[in-house]
Formats: sequence, structure tokens, C-alpha cells
Amino acid sequence: MISIQKGEDLLSISLSTILSYRKDEPEFQKLVLDWNKKILIEIEDFYPIIIIFNHNEIKFKVIDIDKKVDLKVKMNIYTLLDLAFDRLSPVKAVFQRKLRIKGLLKFGILLKFMKIVLKSMQMVASDPHNNYFELNKEIK
Repeated sequence: MISIQKGEDLLSISLSTILSYRKDEPEFQKLVLDWNKKILIEIEDFYPIIIIFNHNEIKFKVIDIDKKVDLKVKMNIYTLLDLAFDRLSPVKAVFQRKLRIKGLLKFGILLKFMKIVLKSMQMVASDPHNNYFELNKEIK
């Protein structure tokens, strides 16, 4: 079973909700269990957040951001939404410099990150009326 930390700020609440959508899926569990990576996501005009994958836990960190992470991903909110709603492919976003990735040569980490986070965002965005967040509740 995977444990996902409840968010306390806008980005961690959003990411927690998105990742919780798939937490009972065997494919998702196989991707996340024992991955042990730190991914920095920086949404321009917001603040950076680190997703910490550690054994069977997913945690978020917004204060005292570590300089040593396995992958850094930077984009603006519009690119994030375009990726979630599948209006823009990750490859095209990188070539258009809308998505900047430090650690791009760590191809295995990048692919796994995309399978975990990007696919989860796309699944939630595909049916937003049924997959929205309500405070103190699971995904509806």
C-alpha cells in the first residue's frame, strides 16, 4: 500500500489529489514502490516543491528545498495545463522551451516521472467533473 502525504499548501494539495487518484492501481504501485527519488517541480510565479518518493511513501516539501534532487522540472502554469489536458506533448514542450528539465540525460528517471505524474494529471483532467478535489474527502 502506498501512503501519500496530505497537502498543506496549494501545490501539495493538488499533487496529493492527483497522485491519490491512482494509488490503488497495481501499475502505479509498481512504478512508485521503492523508487526513492526526489523530484523538484517549479511552477513559474508560484514556488518550488519537491516530491519525495521513498519506499512506499510520497511526501512533499516546500520549505528548505534541497539542492540535491534527482530531476528538476520547470514550467509555467499554462504549460502544466496543456500537458494535463494533452494539448501539448512533453517532447514538443521541451523543444519549444516551455518545459525545462535539468537531468534530461537521466532518461529512466524522466520516463518514470512522466508515467507517474503526467499520466495521473491526464487521467484526472480527462474527467474533471468526477475527479475534482473536496477538502477532507477522497477524490469524488
